[in-house]
Amino acid sequence: DIEGGKAPSGQLMLSPRLGFSYDANRDNRTVFRGGLGVFTSRIPFVWPGAMFNNNGLTLGFAGAAPDGFRSGINDQYTNPEFSVPSGNINIFTKNFKYPQVFRGNLALDKTLLSGWKFSVEGIYTKTLNNVNYTNVNSDPTVSFNWQGADNRPVFSRSSLDPTYSAIYVGDNTNKGYTYNLSGSVSRQFQSGFNFLLAYTYGDAEAVNEGTSSQNSSQWRGQVSIDGRNNPVLGRSDYSLGSRLISAMSYKLKWNDAGTTSTTFSLFYEGQSGNAFSYVIGARNGQNVNNETGSTSRNRSLPFIPSNQGDITLVEKNGLSPAQQWELLNAFIEDDEHLKDMRGGYANKNGSRSPFVSQWDFAIRQDFGANLGGSLHRFQISLDIFNVANLINTNWGAIYNVVGDFNNSELYQYEGLDGQTPTFSFTNDRLGKEKYDISPVASRYRMRLGLRYIFN
Repeated sequence: DIEGGKAPSGQLMLSPRLGFSYDANRDNRTVFRGGLGVFTSRIPFVWPGAMFNNNGLTLGFAGAAPDGFRSGINDQYTNPEFSVPSGNINIFTKNFKYPQVFRGNLALDKTLLSGWKFSVEGIYTKTLNNVNYTNVNSDPTVSFNWQGADNRPVFSRSSLDPTYSAIYVGDNTNKGYTYNLSGSVSRQFQSGFNFLLAYTYGDAEAVNEGTSSQNSSQWRGQVSIDGRNNPVLGRSDYSLGSRLISAMSYKLKWNDAGTTSTTFSLFYEGQSGNAFSYVIGARNGQNVNNETGSTSRNRSLPFIPSNQGDITLVEKNGLSPAQQWELLNAFIEDDEHLKDMRGGYANKNGSRSPFVSQWDFAIRQDFGANLGGSLHRFQISLDIFNVANLINTNWGAIYNVVGDFNNSELYQYEGLDGQTPTFSFTNDRLGKEKYDISPVASRYRMRLGLRYIFN
């Protein structure tokens, strides 16, 4: 239920929670813990704030500007030179709710008599209310469907009310979830050696990521097959994947008092690459689904052909359709997700950039003395981040997707031949070569420090 000119009504949102911790033997060596509850957050207020700016009345456009651009602040075009009402409208449903999730966790912490500590934990989160956008001014009438294996709808690119370019409505969706499974083992040795190893695997699905400050961009960024008003549920941009960390340190004491010592530390992090979507690229403002209000940012998931007959390629950059198919077929075979989706559509964030491994190394040299009953220390520190890159320039690289907003263009839409879509593909990069290397995060970095510590 929506009504122009009115903000959402107030909503009473309850967040009940329950937690527990059980020490099985009352010695803090076997502890079960967990809980469940509802958690409520808020949204960036720039989203509902846009209702007051983009209301179809306070912003308009000059249909004819006889004098061209006017630079003077007091010499701008005014009514009746403006076309008002016009522009786009931002609005939210009357019962719009803040984001809200249900979350539950269960964990076991175990400490052995030898000093080894183990921990396992599972967390599950279910979306109750999240933000979703619809352009209700976009005519849903389907003009025709593409001919061929990819038969997605093509709209009339017309507005239900031509007075406005778009009417973006913010609503709620309960689609989406997140889960994480973690385990760790650690021990502190009397010799001064400490050890930690932990692994986490997590995944998440969402409809809208909420990554933009503008409601119009939120809608344009929704990934779809049948148009942005029908966004797909798929892997979230924030899906964790696998994460492995290990930390080791050794403290060497140079005197019995321990006031002078050297500590060596080594830290490892292995992380799955960023999840990203392959989308159909389009040039010159072409829009795959021919939607109103979306002349840029194509977010249409591509059909993955099983054979050359599933896609119509046209000559591009001197490459024949047959040559382009060889490149495209090799590209699909090089990506596990695309290969699995042959004969269907690619999933939202179905692919990932390469796994990242980085090592950090640190040295702490302490010089101290007990003076007047207090310990005074000078500490010289050296941190080498991504130390593997210092050893080999090919190690420790972080790979970025070639594209924007976690989207990479698979093949290019070149237009229609009747009702048959035509495409081109000229990319010959495979493996890690098809990604960009982060120029800063992939380099080793050093930091030298000096501290004075007393207590």
